[in-house]
Amino acid sequence: MLRSTLLVTLTAAAALAGTACTKDSAATSQSSAMPKDAEARMARLEKRIDKIQEVLEKVLPPAEADPEATYSVPVDPMDPVEGPADAKVTIVEGYEFACPYCFMAHPVVEQLRAEFPNDVRVVSKYFVIHPQAVPAGLAVCAANKQGKFTEFKEALWTQAWSPEGRPITDQLTPESMEKFAGQLGLDTEKFKADMSGPDCKGWLERSRDTLTPVGTNGTPAFYINGHQTGLGRPDDMKKLVADALSKADQTISGGVKQADFYQVAVVDQGLKKVKGWFELDE
Repeated sequence: MLRSTLLVTLTAAAALAGTACTKDSAATSQSSAMPKDAEARMARLEKRIDKIQEVLEKVLPPAEADPEATYSVPVDPMDPVEGPADAKVTIVEGYEFACPYCFMAHPVVEQLRAEFPNDVRVVSKYFVIHPQAVPAGLAVCAANKQGKFTEFKEALWTQAWSPEGRPITDQLTPESMEKFAGQLGLDTEKFKADMSGPDCKGWLERSRDTLTPVGTNGTPAFYINGHQTGLGRPDDMKKLVADALSKADQTISGGVKQADFYQVAVVDQGLKKVKGWFELDE
């Protein structure tokens, strides 16, 4: 990408530097097409490019995902999953409970689940942007261990947020998480132990480690059968799902088992990371 462009540009400049048509050069043009110190010049160019790359990497934003590419986003055993296990369309959602855009995304996601009940599953990965979102992430993980992920998620979106779309800070505390757990009839002692235990802390870490290489740097982030997108209008999101469903049907009709589709066509074949600014084009 940028590195290859820089290399081509600087190489051309080096080749032209110090050259001109003269009587002396005409006499030697048949025996020497390139300067004798070409290798040394190239080495110096590489060092210059490395320095330029080092400076640019500090100021450039993270490289973005290619919307046309399919990225490998595996489902972690700890990921909450809503929808059929063999769904033809898997929507991986990276989000957190202190993000106003995630609050806006929630009804859109629920609408997609309602419109495609047999064909869509939503896989939740927790991507922390705001520190105050951590207790809620640990809490939904702990609730998921007791089979109450969806109920706890709904409690957070309805009780920890105002109707105007603003988080209620004192409803995102560990104490409030315990309150919600009690309201939902969870085993509160197990819930508190799971919130502070290694499984749920590890889930938050693995969510970030999985999503960051494939282009997530903000929330919400969606991967619809491996194709990354941000939050769009409901009709636009519905179209993306319908397109993904059509492509999945084609692959499944070609012999891939429906239950294996996501693993085989997306996880196994998808790109493992976003191409960096300075990765050379193959």
